[in-house]
Amino acid sequence: MAIRGRSAAFIGVSAALVVAVVATIAVAVVSGGDSSRTVTWWLPNWDTEIAQELLAEFEAENPDLTVQTVETTVDTMANKISVALDSGDTPDVITDLVSRTRTYIRSDQLTDLSGLYGPGMPREDFINGALDAVTTDIATYAVPYRWDCISLIYNKDLFAAAGIDGPPATWPEFIADAQALTTGDAAGVAWPMSGTPNDLVNRFLGFAMSAGATVEDGVPHLDVASSQAALEIVGSSVAQGWASRSSLEVNNTEVRELFINGRVAMYVGGVFDVELEREAGMNVGTAVTPGPDGPGMQGADGWGYIVPAEAKNVDGAKRLVAFLSRPDAMARLTSTYPARVSAAAGERFHDEDRQAHYEQLTEHSVPTPNDPAWVSMIPSVYSTIQSVALGESTPAEGARAIQAEADRLLGPVR
Repeated sequence: MAIRGRSAAFIGVSAALVVAVVATIAVAVVSGGDSSRTVTWWLPNWDTEIAQELLAEFEAENPDLTVQTVETTVDTMANKISVALDSGDTPDVITDLVSRTRTYIRSDQLTDLSGLYGPGMPREDFINGALDAVTTDIATYAVPYRWDCISLIYNKDLFAAAGIDGPPATWPEFIADAQALTTGDAAGVAWPMSGTPNDLVNRFLGFAMSAGATVEDGVPHLDVASSQAALEIVGSSVAQGWASRSSLEVNNTEVRELFINGRVAMYVGGVFDVELEREAGMNVGTAVTPGPDGPGMQGADGWGYIVPAEAKNVDGAKRLVAFLSRPDAMARLTSTYPARVSAAAGERFHDEDRQAHYEQLTEHSVPTPNDPAWVSMIPSVYSTIQSVALGESTPAEGARAIQAEADRLLGPVR
């Protein structure tokens, strides 16, 4: 008896469904019915290309695991990660700024990674300060893999044209040089006053630390004098005209573009900028940022791996982090400085352009403040710096406002 068309179609669809169900059951049986064969990793988009090469090697060494990646961006990652950790719907591994780690620790949102440290990854192999930022009295909750800080970058040609022999070594020299270099369409210096608040506040904090502010256990200890000194440079420079007025409209990337286009003679930035400026054909120099009477301080920060407390595959996550934290992997995945000393042995980490940044990092820096109370204070400091730059308030008034907020959120100066 022939089967009618609709009956035949129904049987065909039913057979397909049976095959699909059987396939699903087979996959579930192979995988154990859980996520133990998959590790999910959120990583910044600038790391993706090299990360894929490393993951191919990791999966070859760990054939029982498959890594699924999701890209994040500098503009969206903070909110995306915070929402995920708050909701409990998390990936297994996240690459994030080390300075944000303490906020997650306070909320019990991270897995203890202390067990990853030992003979294969000794704590003493990490650059000074890197582990302090992710460690409490109880445990270590992250593995930093990239560690760096900002320093002074200057245009050698503009300096020579102005008759200035070398970069400034003190604040008086910095101010005098910037004023001398401010001519025509060029300004002596610029600041990222329209970007991420943290970028501007970190520059303020570097000058404040150079003037006596300190950082202890992730908390900055400010006073009116150190804040006023910092505002007189980062804020008043714009109001007085020896820093570009464009500072009020630019972020980090746009400050670099002003520099490349000869509109700014010097600025405080990262070593990654120098590579791009060399590619643009610039005669660029680097130096330790100046302090009142010698080398100034900067806050050091970096990127690290965290495993959320709600990760579905903690064991697989730890295996991936351990692999990515090997010296060779660290060296390949960073264009600045690896967090492990043994990973930074290559010549590319110690060339002429990087030496000043490395000196700043190893001799004249402390971990960037990361206490949640300080993080909540950053927007008000950001607004105060802008107010001084606009001439709406004086450095003294701004410093008192910052101190009042610091006393309220961080506690009085000790």
